[in-house]
Amino acid sequence: MVLAAAMGIADSLWTFGREIAGIDLARHDQRGRVLSGFHGVHNIGLALGPFVGGLLAETMGFRAAFLAYGACAAISVPLGFSGYEAGPAHLPKVGPEPAGHSTPVSLVARLRQLASLFKQIQPDLRSTYMVIVFATFTSFVHRVTLQSMLPLYASELGFTPSQTGLLFTIMGMFVFVMILPAGFVIDKVGRKWSSVPSTGIPAIVFVLLPFSNTFLELAVLLSLMGVANGLSLGSLATSTYDVVPAIVRGRLQAVRRTVAEVGGVCAPLLGGFLADTFGPEVPFLIYSPLLVLSAVLLAVIGRETLKR
Repeated sequence: MVLAAAMGIADSLWTFGREIAGIDLARHDQRGRVLSGFHGVHNIGLALGPFVGGLLAETMGFRAAFLAYGACAAISVPLGFSGYEAGPAHLPKVGPEPAGHSTPVSLVARLRQLASLFKQIQPDLRSTYMVIVFATFTSFVHRVTLQSMLPLYASELGFTPSQTGLLFTIMGMFVFVMILPAGFVIDKVGRKWSSVPSTGIPAIVFVLLPFSNTFLELAVLLSLMGVANGLSLGSLATSTYDVVPAIVRGRLQAVRRTVAEVGGVCAPLLGGFLADTFGPEVPFLIYSPLLVLSAVLLAVIGRETLKR
């Protein structure tokens, strides 16, 4: 559990840092394509990893998969330090920095500072930011649920580890195909044309997954999920950077990711309880209404933030 927590922290820091760096380096009209590329390449690794890990686990044992992951991390860390240090210089602070970390007054001060950060957003865009935060929350919920519950469901159906890994690889292939189209849609057509379908399609997949019991059926559904995940590449992050001012960009982005990470932590816990009690297919049905609500809010309340 300690190792899993450390890996989760490292992944969050990496994801957050690459988005900030990408926004600092990219022009406004290229934000979607830059973030789509970042998330797309990341998803390629997520697609190939399960398949390669499944093969290593079957042939050499589970330790071989972890050793391979460690080797990849050892290569990526020096590359990260060698990159260009991006960041806006000398931005003024917003609100007083609270003193202390453990007193009730400190907690109240931090909440007030968070409110002051939120007020930096234009009034007509604040509801859009809240919807984006909720959509990111549901996005993390559906992703971690798929990653944690699908192997259990596939095992119940009698699939081998390599077959389960191949399902994730099929999904990743469709994510890869969608990298360029998603970036074009985000930058040229509209942010909502990417974010709304990428939230609605997973809801449909989650409803149909419990009724699929063959490899072909699951492969088709995972292909649709890959298309949805491909459309989502950077769409919510790009919309967030459109909404929040540069002066509070990092902190409000951190708030959005923190709320999302709460969903990423709680969803597997509740999903595991539901899987133990009712079966591994039940969490998909339980979480699907959240995705429907998220898609509706993005379509109805969220504003289109693409400047034409």
